[in-house]
Amino acid sequence: MSIENEIKEQIEANPILLYMKGSPDSPQCGFSSRASQLLISCGKPFSFVDILTNPEIRTTLPSVSDWP
Repeated sequence: MSIENEIKEQIEANPILLYMKGSPDSPQCGFSSRASQLLISCGKPFSFVDILTNPEIRTTLPSVSDWP
């Protein structure tokens, strides 16, 4: 399966999904920390993908999501 398809499947399978550096318990940057804390404060379950452990997702994600 291509990385693009893997990303698309992750997005389709998870109503709320955060691509972040690290994890909600151990964020590795300020943006990831703030984003995960905001989602936690909403009280809704969410999934996350640590882009630091998968560099292919990290490099492919901008083209799939149209994010700069």
